[in-house]
Amino acid sequence: MKKVLIIILFLPMTMAAQDSLRFIGKGLFSGKGTLAVGKPTSFNATNMYVSGNLEYYCENNVSFRGGLYVFLGASRPKSPLVLAKNSTIFFGYNYHFKTNNHLDPYLGFEPGASWTQLKAPDNQSTAPYPYNISKYPQSLSPIASVTLGINYYASKYTHLFIEVTYIDGVHVSDIPAVSLSEIRIAFGFGFNIWVLKKKGSHN
Repeated sequence: MKKVLIIILFLPMTMAAQDSLRFIGKGLFSGKGTLAVGKPTSFNATNMYVSGNLEYYCENNVSFRGGLYVFLGASRPKSPLVLAKNSTIFFGYNYHFKTNNHLDPYLGFEPGASWTQLKAPDNQSTAPYPYNISKYPQSLSPIASVTLGINYYASKYTHLFIEVTYIDGVHVSDIPAVSLSEIRIAFGFGFNIWVLKKKGSHN
């Protein structure tokens, strides 16, 4: 995970911004769908998701994106599982760093909401978390996220991507706050089409 973060952080700095025509730009519409993995920052577990998003480049270096993570389950080595559900939806903007090739590094900010449910403890009397006293085990909680990623637009219709997202928030309930902070990683293939024709570069 550390190597992925380093690559995403420093690759944009190694590419000089130039005014030459880019493969991507205003009018591009793209979508992604893949599996994603998450590592909570406050307890030991590994979460699995099906993730997807749709994105429209409203300017050459700015896009609007909406995304969804559907919670599949979690593993919990040597610690109790905290959440039985943790699906999230996001809407926000990405800033895309200019390059002179088909690489498209970006930085995004997406607020959203998470539908979460506390997992009932296996043993009510010895549970280390106060789940059994909560009257609201399910909750829709506000969250915010920051994403670093890179697209590679291999053609007019397909691209590769990898991104790392940090999510911050808490499960809103009537018990002491349960953190939803998490680092998620997703990579895979996506599709892209031109909604607006870019003059002089895409025929």
